[in-house]
Amino acid sequence: MGLVHAWRMQKLVAEARAAHARGDRTFTAGFDIDPRANIPMKKIRKEIDLIVDAVEPIGWKCVQVQPFLNSVEIGFLANR
Repeated sequence: MGLVHAWRMQKLVAEARAAHARGDRTFTAGFDIDPRANIPMKKIRKEIDLIVDAVEPIGWKCVQVQPFLNSVEIGFLANR
């Protein structure tokens, strides 16, 4: 998972930077959870923290974390 995860995080940060530079007021990030994998909640929270810690320094503020079926959606507002 290492290289794929690093690539996805780089892509996420690039998309967040591009949205911020365009002047977007909101940005949404998220990830899917394999229901067959029995992933512990601690690991899911760690992934949420990684995403928030990567996106907030760009100029976004995390305003919501929503579970939806087998995925997590994280909403950000522009910090202006």
